[in-house]
Amino acid sequence: MADSKSASQKDAVVALHKGENSRSAPHSQDAERALLGALLLNNKLYADIDGDLLPEHFYVGAHGKVFGALARLLDRDQVADPVSLTNYFGSDEWFHEIGGRKFLEELNENATTIINVRTYADIIYNHFLSRELISIGTEMVNDAFESDADTSPIDIVGQTESRLFKLAETGKSDKGFQSLKSPLVNVIEQMELAKKQDSFLTGVTAGLSDVDNLLGGFQKSDLVILAARPSMGKTALALNLMYNAAKALHEERPGGAGVAFFSLEMSTEQLAARMLSSAAGVSSGTMARGDVKPDEFTRIAAAADELSAMKIFIDDTPQLSVNQVRARARRLKRQENIGMIIVDYLQLMRGSVRANDSRVNEISEISQGLKAIARELEVPVIALSQLSRSVESRENKRPQLSDLRESGSIEQDADIVMFLYREAYYKEREFGADATPEQMAALDEIRNLSELLFSKNRKGSTGQLKLVFHGETTSFRDYTQASY
Repeated sequence: MADSKSASQKDAVVALHKGENSRSAPHSQDAERALLGALLLNNKLYADIDGDLLPEHFYVGAHGKVFGALARLLDRDQVADPVSLTNYFGSDEWFHEIGGRKFLEELNENATTIINVRTYADIIYNHFLSRELISIGTEMVNDAFESDADTSPIDIVGQTESRLFKLAETGKSDKGFQSLKSPLVNVIEQMELAKKQDSFLTGVTAGLSDVDNLLGGFQKSDLVILAARPSMGKTALALNLMYNAAKALHEERPGGAGVAFFSLEMSTEQLAARMLSSAAGVSSGTMARGDVKPDEFTRIAAAADELSAMKIFIDDTPQLSVNQVRARARRLKRQENIGMIIVDYLQLMRGSVRANDSRVNEISEISQGLKAIARELEVPVIALSQLSRSVESRENKRPQLSDLRESGSIEQDADIVMFLYREAYYKEREFGADATPEQMAALDEIRNLSELLFSKNRKGSTGQLKLVFHGETTSFRDYTQASY
């Protein structure tokens, strides 16, 4: 019975392709002809739809070619009429097959109105979207029937989702010109809010006083790059930032905004263990061995309850593409109203599949995509970035902006660039096992110190801050002589 049902389903799909019991693709030749006729009659109307329609949006190929030529002439400040277009197409065979200049004159003569150009454009574009949706759906059905060991249903879901969001990106998403009045009101409101709170904080808190004082919190639509060499504590700091932000957002309004964390390197369980260790102040090694004292267990239980109450969402899918991150972030934003996104880390993401592109171009596509996500969802996006080995070849191994310049357009796309540096890491390797008492004393002075270097801040000042790093609990704290 199951086999016969599957066969009938497949027959239905085959029939669709053969045209049996099929419906014509959504389109309106009347709207296409009316639009072209109106534009030929009054070229100034093109300004109303410039950038919203493309030749491929037209159902009739000849209509799309005429529109494309018309747009090119108008973009060059030339007149687009039957005479100029006939000259433009010259001896093109397809043009003469549809009637040549006579076809254009008929479009011009049959233009019944010039006031509905916007409406015609919307009809054409919406039909295009419908046809694309049908195409994507058909591909999905065929892929599902033909799936094998190399292509799982989950892969097909991901591919379909990616196609859908690429389709969405072809839409009219730009806002165009806006009055300055509304943005100015928003700036004043943010300033008044900060004044009422007697705080510099106007964005999502970092939970570290010096960082908040410098940045005013992580601001909406900002792309923040946290870059370092391995073993500097990037993930640990990112988890601390996530915890502090989620805690503040929860205290501000329980059940309100949350934080999304894309972990392309570590599993959710590993991250949960780290966060629990940091929140409870209990060594991760002690927790892993189960060798906890009663008071430590009490702190762990309390920390687990606290973390469970926060809206923290972790996606540990490896090798996500920037389109997949965008799709999942959009969905989570819609469902849970997230207030911050963290990606660990940028170089483990994939760009679109373009075999001829270099890795530098791929990284640029990823950083630009992350910035677009920050702007679209109006949340700060913190992206971790791994620095290359070239840093190790310098005597002074503190990272600098030039270390990012070989990694695509990361520096250009970022609103804020933070570098994390621990001098103790390099001193330990330099001194080695045979360190003298003097060297050990010098190492002890800096062992738990980290430096956070703000090398770019589009909206404010740059600078250098010290943080205290507790390796056993992978936690960062504000630097004070007392805490250190």
